[in-house]
Amino acid sequence: MSVSLFPLSWLLLLSLLTAFGTLNVSAAALPAVKGQFIQTEGEVAPDWLRLHALYERSASPYLWHDTEQNPDTGLIDSLLTAVDFAYAQGLPASRYHDRRLSDESDPGVRDLLLSDALIRLLNDVGRGQDEAELDRLWYLPRPSIDPVDQAWLALQQRSVRDRAEVLAPASPQYRALVDLYGRYRALAKTAEPGVLQLDGLLEAGDQSSLVPALRERLVQLGDAQPDPLAMETAPDLYDQLLVESVKNFQSRHGLAEDGVVGPKTLAELNRTLEQRLTQIEANLERWRWMPRELGQRYILVSPAGYFLELVEKGQVSLYAKTITGRPRRPTPSFQSDLSYLTVNPDWTVPYRIMREDLLPKIREDINWLAENQVRVQLYSEGRWGFVDPEEIDWQAPGNIRLIQAPGAGNALGQLKFGMDNPYSIYLHDTPSKYLFDKPLRPFSSGCVRVEGIDQLAQRLIASSPSMQSWYESALAAGEKRIRTLPESVPVYLVYLSAWVDPQGLAQFRPDIYGLDGQLQARLESGGLLPDTRVAAYK
Repeated sequence: MSVSLFPLSWLLLLSLLTAFGTLNVSAAALPAVKGQFIQTEGEVAPDWLRLHALYERSASPYLWHDTEQNPDTGLIDSLLTAVDFAYAQGLPASRYHDRRLSDESDPGVRDLLLSDALIRLLNDVGRGQDEAELDRLWYLPRPSIDPVDQAWLALQQRSVRDRAEVLAPASPQYRALVDLYGRYRALAKTAEPGVLQLDGLLEAGDQSSLVPALRERLVQLGDAQPDPLAMETAPDLYDQLLVESVKNFQSRHGLAEDGVVGPKTLAELNRTLEQRLTQIEANLERWRWMPRELGQRYILVSPAGYFLELVEKGQVSLYAKTITGRPRRPTPSFQSDLSYLTVNPDWTVPYRIMREDLLPKIREDINWLAENQVRVQLYSEGRWGFVDPEEIDWQAPGNIRLIQAPGAGNALGQLKFGMDNPYSIYLHDTPSKYLFDKPLRPFSSGCVRVEGIDQLAQRLIASSPSMQSWYESALAAGEKRIRTLPESVPVYLVYLSAWVDPQGLAQFRPDIYGLDGQLQARLESGGLLPDTRVAAYK
């Protein structure tokens, strides 16, 4: 392991910034260090700017020791329990200097490490890790907290753990995912199971030497119960009970629920516990980027999980399958409000869909327009007007737009929930309801299709008899009608590939947009010192 030293480098930088009025800090505020403050490759670099800002608030150069450099064991223990709390939520203890908090012999160095761990921990729990950045499809604002303010408050309260708990997400979905992380971490402490190997397919009634190991794996993951009788009388028989257990596993992992162990099912069974832990960690991190107050009633939509939850007073009152954007047209993560309901909507085709999907069909057969009840508008002399499709040069159509009339074949189905956002994303029905039977459903151009959307509508207008009456008559009329909802409902679209469903079952889905892998890479490398740079302090 290489070690490099840059004595006084940070102090020199800080003094220069102070001299030019860029930063108002006092280098003398930090505690005295007997020798050199050395860090080696792979450790987390202290946040010196925040450290100076914290120590400036104190009359003493020590925050964790008295003037005789005796440790404040009660306060230090409070931080150590907070580190345990953060670790249980998927944050690595190495980010908080881990064993050095207890093993460091130099009181000045230890004080600095403790303070840096405090600032970093409260920041990570309260708004997510700085090094994680935000993924390319994330448009929700992160919680706004000042980690130095929070650190100072924790020191005054003498309870770092309590402050961390206040800052952490309190949503039931997050807490359930934390519990799941604990279960998988406990499993990972046992020996990692071996790789299951199979040539061909394993179907009901087959005999295979794979069966005992398969049964053991499913018991470990909670999809099967121990079956001593089967193990004694027919250990190699792929019996019906085990088939049902495989179906449970398939359902939880976005696989076809056919009970057949083939390449896809085998690949998911062979995911290591460490791989699952890192997947859960990425999803816990996203939850920490979320607003802390989601509302008494809100809707959570997961583009990666293909589900929608209506949450009321902390309980999931409706759970529905969804269809979301395919990888080339992904559904982003953002926050909005459901504000109005359209019954029997028409559909103004987004430009990209028109250009890439529909124009080739029209050029091939102009009758496609009439067959799909699509009319053409041309922008001319400052306004849009309907025109005969035959008047358009479809090789160079100019400034046109396509509008599909309401009806059974309309791409939006019978219902559309509008919500303000710059991405032209909304929740809607679909005539292609057979797609909801697919285990993975990345079929849209970005919008969210909701199975049983009528149930969601009924739930959201239940408090307004007048709107219920309007809704029934609007459905029967068959014409486009729009009305504002009795109460707007917050909607959070969040990329979640691991979660716990309302039945308490762990759910995992493929990283359809590649965002988990990118986030995991940033988390693994973020903040760590490479071999060419080591923080040093005199």
